[in-house]
Amino acid sequence: MNTIGIDRNLDRARIKKLLAIGLFAAILTGIGDFLLGYAQNTAGGSLATGVMASAPNLADWQMIVGDLLGFLGIFLEGLACFAVYRLMADAAPGYAHLYRAGIFGYIWLAPVGCHMNMGILNLAYKYLLRADAALAEKAAILLFYGFSVPMYLLLVVFWLPMMVVQFRAFSRGLTPYPKRARWFCVPVGAIPALALSVIFGPDTALGAGIGTMFLSFGNAFMFGGLLATLPDAGRLEAFEGALRRRSAA
Repeated sequence: MNTIGIDRNLDRARIKKLLAIGLFAAILTGIGDFLLGYAQNTAGGSLATGVMASAPNLADWQMIVGDLLGFLGIFLEGLACFAVYRLMADAAPGYAHLYRAGIFGYIWLAPVGCHMNMGILNLAYKYLLRADAALAEKAAILLFYGFSVPMYLLLVVFWLPMMVVQFRAFSRGLTPYPKRARWFCVPVGAIPALALSVIFGPDTALGAGIGTMFLSFGNAFMFGGLLATLPDAGRLEAFEGALRRRSAA
């Protein structure tokens, strides 16, 4: 398998460093997401304007700073996902190939195509709305369906297989972690943020801000959980030894 320059997949020090970077990046992205979402929502006439419902009440600095923090954080999250790639690369090269393809798609699409894209659309919609409400809605619909939706769909094509193969690799014991570590994944970690958003009210500033952070919650849960339960060097060596004996048999 092409390991793209990784000489030893189960290098505990590097895996730990990547997981720590991922946790930091998820927190950074979460702050950016919260800034982009923290405003009272106004009623939207369509799905496109509904997505941008908080834009009129967002300060310009929120959209700019939130965009930049998320751009950097999501890029670092993608790089940090190579920790999970390393964990499954020896025992499940097929899964690792799919996961690595997802990482490249995530780095390519998520920081600019999805996160910064929404910040820019919100900023444009805010100022167009002040000039002409009908023009703002028309522009929002064209921009949202013409640019945002295609990129979101393509990102899902890359991201969803990552989540599936990660869950399966941990569930089947193809990593040094115990099988219960399969629950340290983004979808599970995102649930509390979505629940809190509903509790506080998705149209309130706090509820909207927390709801915007749901994927950052998920990433922080995944990276933080894997970092906190990272097996020791002895466990990693035992896992590698078992793989060698299995391949020799």
